[in-house]
Amino acid sequence: MTLPFAPKTPVYGGDYNPEQWDAGTVDEDIRLMREAGVNLVSLGIFSWARMEPEEGRYELDWLAELIDKLYANGIMVDLATGTASPPAWMAEKHPETLPVTAEGIRFGFGSRQQYCPSSPLYRRKAAELAGELAQRFGAHPGVVLWHIGNEYGCHIHECFCEECAAQFRIWLLEKHGSVDGINKVWGTDFWSQRYGTIDQITPPRAMPTFSNPGQMLDWRRFCNHQILGCLLGEREQIRKYSDRPVTTNFMGAFRWLDYREWARYMDVITDDSYPEPSDPASACEVAWQADLMRGLAGGKPWFLMEQTTSEVQWRTRNASKRPGQYALWSLERLAHGADGVLQFQWRQSIRGSETFHAGMVPHAGKKSATWHEVVELGSTLQKLGPVVGAPQEANVAIVLDWESEWATMSAVGPQDWSHFRLAREWHRTLWEQGITTDIVGTDADLSRYTVVIVPGVLIDYREFAQRASRAVERGTQLLVVTPTGLVTPELEALQGGYLGSLQALLGVSVTDLYGLTAGVYEHDPMGVPRVHTEESDARDNLVNRLSRAVEVPGAAHSMPLAIDRDELERARDRLMAVDSPKVSLRPGLRGQLWGERVAMVQPDVEVFATFAASGGAIDVAGLPALTRRAVGAGAAWYLATDADGFTRAVIWQLLAAYARVHPAFAGLPDGVEAQERGDFLFLLNHSDRVAELAGIMGKDLVSGGEATGHLVLPPRSGAVIDRR
Repeated sequence: MTLPFAPKTPVYGGDYNPEQWDAGTVDEDIRLMREAGVNLVSLGIFSWARMEPEEGRYELDWLAELIDKLYANGIMVDLATGTASPPAWMAEKHPETLPVTAEGIRFGFGSRQQYCPSSPLYRRKAAELAGELAQRFGAHPGVVLWHIGNEYGCHIHECFCEECAAQFRIWLLEKHGSVDGINKVWGTDFWSQRYGTIDQITPPRAMPTFSNPGQMLDWRRFCNHQILGCLLGEREQIRKYSDRPVTTNFMGAFRWLDYREWARYMDVITDDSYPEPSDPASACEVAWQADLMRGLAGGKPWFLMEQTTSEVQWRTRNASKRPGQYALWSLERLAHGADGVLQFQWRQSIRGSETFHAGMVPHAGKKSATWHEVVELGSTLQKLGPVVGAPQEANVAIVLDWESEWATMSAVGPQDWSHFRLAREWHRTLWEQGITTDIVGTDADLSRYTVVIVPGVLIDYREFAQRASRAVERGTQLLVVTPTGLVTPELEALQGGYLGSLQALLGVSVTDLYGLTAGVYEHDPMGVPRVHTEESDARDNLVNRLSRAVEVPGAAHSMPLAIDRDELERARDRLMAVDSPKVSLRPGLRGQLWGERVAMVQPDVEVFATFAASGGAIDVAGLPALTRRAVGAGAAWYLATDADGFTRAVIWQLLAAYARVHPAFAGLPDGVEAQERGDFLFLLNHSDRVAELAGIMGKDLVSGGEATGHLVLPPRSGAVIDRR
């Protein structure tokens, strides 16, 4: 990351919307920013109506005055183009710029992001505004970053208007060459969907039942392409007048836009992250998004562009962050590679849709406990200058592929599945075990990792399989998890057994998909889902004389596995040498919603676990569930079910034992996370209890004290140990 100013401490600040306030409040805000240690604010994100109050008439003097004031007080600006929310005059004069739903309803004005991404007029006006701003402020020493749009796709990730239909047809012909090419890849001979001319093709509007899966996948690609085109149009105009870095704020693993493609056009990766404070697993969500951003940044530092100091306003129930949690989660982002922590927003609004979304300056002002936490975090960050730019190294990676997520969304069956969900589950297992993890794409160099997990990458990529083979030859332990390699990039089912290009490496083929536990939900006549539990089914079976005698694996609640205990114990012995905790087998191993019939295609495949003769596994009892094939210096593993959290931890034991992988710091109390970033050890106590840590040596940059072997962390607090 290269900024035209060199922050000596992590970037700190937030969205600032001065147009909501009078001049006296703005002057007070600048004083308060200095008190809080703010060094960067985002301006103009929702200011189009102020910047261009009438079509073609720009008013930017108020913005120039504000930028000058901020710069004079040592506060830099991330200047937004304001194009996330077009003004009222555009909706009034050019209603064709408003988006249309799949049902044919055109949205009105009065919210935000009310634009069609294919609209030529919206694109032109947005690019013109970006160009005006860049021409006026592109060389201003206080403008250090360009912020294009805001949360692209958050509310409008698709539009079904006639302009989008026309652009979709052009895009399809460029991609597939002809109508015959489209018919072939979409399989339109099924259900008599064959097209005779390109004009017959429309976006997948409201349908009586399933849309064509190939059409849906191409539609997802097209929508991503159109929205990215909006950003690139503004970026092109900015580059005519300014060489300052460009960004737009991502939203974690946002499934509608391919952030791995978008990242190629970002000079700085930034993220908006709003984990649920009332969820015990939210600290894992913080880590997941942070690791994803670090991956999108190619291992370079990134910024948190938005978080809340306390509560949001858009959930049904808006829980506040616990005391200390704001600072703790901010430190967690730094621990996972961030060099900046910014908030939405600086001063809490007193009107509008986000009135009750917390701010750095709350409604109560300096009387609020939130304000004291804001100032305290600013003070803490000023002590963490040595961390800025420090790298974070990981030798374990999870593969994440947006196209495979779109494929699972588009395919009708075989299960209601999410590749992203499975990736997050495996990431949580590694995070809980204290393992630093990179999130990488299918184009990554896998050979630099000791362990690589491929969780349900539905699309078969020949080049990825070749890279995976080379990595395993050199020593990588590769774990492939079902459902992987079921279709081509055009959603054509693979013939001759699933796993496609990975079959030769794994030594196995999937011959049959075996759905299970599909009966955990049923619908009553009113259409309301009823959740099955083992207890409720047992009670019903006291009186269900006929159906209780029928064994239906698909109605089971899990798929038990049987594992080679001797091999696991041997693995544990190896594992203990690298100080990783043991996990008991007592609760039993099991899959959740999915299983497969696996056939051997290589004679040297070892079977580590099989499906057990009970529960949802009755019909595949004794068949392989977890296999391993040694190849060169490494090994290729295959898991034929979606393991639950406990089972994933046991399988991780095996992988860690073979790979000799260990946590950054072993022997920590429950609730304490450890992350290494360069020479710095982050210790984060997520629990409600005081944590006492032994063996900690070095200076704690947060407290300023010296750790000489014993460290005490209060509840929801962190330490950053300088071990240089």
